[in-house]
Amino acid sequence: MIKATIAKIMRVNQPSPKAARQDRPLSLSWQMLPSLVLALIFAGPAAMRAGITVLHLNNGDRIAGNIVSEDTNRVLITTSWIKELSIPVTEIQRREPSATPPAATGSSASSLITAKPANVSPAKPKGWKIEARAGADFLSGPKNQQIYSGRLKYSYMQPYASHPAQSFRNVLDYAVDYGQTQTAASGGKNATVLSANRMYASDKTDFDVGKGRWFVYDLAGVGYDEIRKINFQYAIGPGLGYHLITRPDFILNGELGLDYQEQHRADNTTTRNLFFRISEDSTWKINPGVSFTERFEFLPRADSTDFRARAEATLSYALWRNVSLHLSMLDLYDTQPAQSVTRNDLQVHTSVGVTF
Repeated sequence: MIKATIAKIMRVNQPSPKAARQDRPLSLSWQMLPSLVLALIFAGPAAMRAGITVLHLNNGDRIAGNIVSEDTNRVLITTSWIKELSIPVTEIQRREPSATPPAATGSSASSLITAKPANVSPAKPKGWKIEARAGADFLSGPKNQQIYSGRLKYSYMQPYASHPAQSFRNVLDYAVDYGQTQTAASGGKNATVLSANRMYASDKTDFDVGKGRWFVYDLAGVGYDEIRKINFQYAIGPGLGYHLITRPDFILNGELGLDYQEQHRADNTTTRNLFFRISEDSTWKINPGVSFTERFEFLPRADSTDFRARAEATLSYALWRNVSLHLSMLDLYDTQPAQSVTRNDLQVHTSVGVTF
């Protein structure tokens, strides 16, 4: 009796041949799922590349277009106003696809490429950047010291239309320092001594040559330094450089050239010398909010064993949007300074900067 009941239940639960035929397409769909997943994996990046992408730059600009190619250093994008535009990866803050899907009649790649986003208009990059810094250092005690510093830096870069991976660059840098030190003197009065009064401006133009990493530069500078007894000085010289490392988070350049310098000093002497210039500079983006830049110049005299050297380093920390905090060090060395002036001059400053 129990066996008969079990057999009857099994006959009732067994699917009919018609139901089996209806379930067969479902089993085929599950068999095709791995192939569909692989197709989506390989087709996904192609669809993303074909669509409109919005690049958000560090200076606040947005560029909308189609990414043609990219590597670890640069992104090549096509916009409505230029066929190919090369953008360094270090200048890109983030990227995102168009918020509004392109209005295409079909699913072909060509319809996606020709469509434009409705809510983002392509913005032509400025090509230039301005950074202004202001700082003050105070010391209170037996000696009261106040040093104020300021710096204005203008940078311009224009990629070549024929070869966007290379470009023309110009950097104008202006720095000024002024400070006083008060010491206790006899009679209860304070004696005020000038501790900093310096101004220096430099302009450097360089442009890439050929299709490699070589570039040609010309560097000029002018200024004065009352503490080092330099009433007026200027320098000018050309040279050749090479991009040694061009990684997204680290850039290193090397330069070799000539530098003619003239100084009119407070001790009634004038120096006119031709130097060889050996220089290197680097930029290290430690993380999105912290960066480190440095430059070292070694200038041996062409006609003697005397030399001059200049080392500068800055650690920057992003506080909020385009506002950042900077800790800077500048070291100047001269084997033949003005009379009664020390050979080495080390300056350390803190400042707050704003980038436009």
